[in-house]
Amino acid sequence: MSIQSNTSTLILADKLIDGKGGSAIEDAGVLLFGPIIKAIGTRSDFDGLASDKVTVLKFTGKTIMPGMVDTHTHHTGFGDGRSGDDLAELPNEVLVLQAAKNARAALYSGVTSARENGAKDYTTFKLRQAIQEGITEGPRLVLCGPPISTIGGHLGYFGGEVTGQTEARAMVRRHVKEGADYIKITATGGTTKTSFPWLSSLNVDELTAITDEAHKFGKLTATHCLSTQGIINSLDANVDMIIHCIFNNPDGSSDFRKDVAERIGEQGAYINPTLHVLKSRIWALLKTQESRTLTPQEKLDLDDRKRFYDIRLEHCHKLIEMGLKIVTGSDSSWGDYKLGNTPYETEALVDAGFSPMEGIVSVTSEAANSIGIGEKVGIIEAGKEADIIIVDGDPSKDIKALWNVENVFKSGRELDRGSESSRDRSRQYPPPSLP
Repeated sequence: MSIQSNTSTLILADKLIDGKGGSAIEDAGVLLFGPIIKAIGTRSDFDGLASDKVTVLKFTGKTIMPGMVDTHTHHTGFGDGRSGDDLAELPNEVLVLQAAKNARAALYSGVTSARENGAKDYTTFKLRQAIQEGITEGPRLVLCGPPISTIGGHLGYFGGEVTGQTEARAMVRRHVKEGADYIKITATGGTTKTSFPWLSSLNVDELTAITDEAHKFGKLTATHCLSTQGIINSLDANVDMIIHCIFNNPDGSSDFRKDVAERIGEQGAYINPTLHVLKSRIWALLKTQESRTLTPQEKLDLDDRKRFYDIRLEHCHKLIEMGLKIVTGSDSSWGDYKLGNTPYETEALVDAGFSPMEGIVSVTSEAANSIGIGEKVGIIEAGKEADIIIVDGDPSKDIKALWNVENVFKSGRELDRGSESSRDRSRQYPPPSLP
């Protein structure tokens, strides 16, 4: 194998997980040529390389795998319990600075690509520009701009409210003009104070106008759905991803609908369940309980969320058994869930029924495919971008090993992530009362 530049790097480790779902390669190596992966194989495949033209990095006891891809982030959030309504009150300049802080935390944790799921105005577009200019570090970003919502609907305060098909199409065109990579839509209410969580919001004709216009420009679409009717409406409008995918009735009761789930599979839509964002609120309440007595409302909230989390886990298990396309998307930093903690969502999917290797696929290749960047990242393969992480241990055996990220390469460049103690400040831990 001839090497024609001294920009080549050979990474050697005990194992390599390529992100495709097959068995790990033992005693493996990956050859990088600048920002691109040139070859993968076993250590012996690279014995003939000229050492004066190749930098060799050896990681004993470690696993090479693709950088994680988080399909659902909110970079302007704080993850400290404040609501989106509160974020909308902050100046855009503050939100951009917070987004930059979150972007570094995410990247240094091993998330090399992320799809932003909606922020105020076009603040995250400024973040992407700052990353591209080398002003700050962050994952490669897939952006939507303000989510498109009905008046008073979920996330409408970010600047994407519309009424009717004409305004809906116009908002898509505006987002595309500003540089949006995909279109995020809120098909039901949510945590927004003026919305109705379990009711559909935009009408099917409005949803269809949005997806039709987006697909005309070659843009994927994703809908926030907290109710069964929202899912049905989204499928009628031919969306590409169902976010949350909660099977709730208008009164808030839960009722898994196999027929609706089958439609998701038939239409090939991806599902982003966002399980841990609910658990993060449970953890926050349990931590509060350890320091003081919960109020009656907080106790009720804790009990309700524990019950609902069990239901969500059960429903996700059914979706997994049906073989639907499910990907990791953390929904951080939203509510009490901070960016830099994506592995918790993958762990939740494993708890719901994925094998550890299926969990890895959900946060690498399938995640990348679901957001339209699978031709560049998500697997370790010749010709792909060299977005790679080095993990201590084997996450295909124990998914919790995803926390043990020791090195991060983005486009072939090894990142200086600072001290372990500084990185650990981004990590959220469960309350001591939990095992």
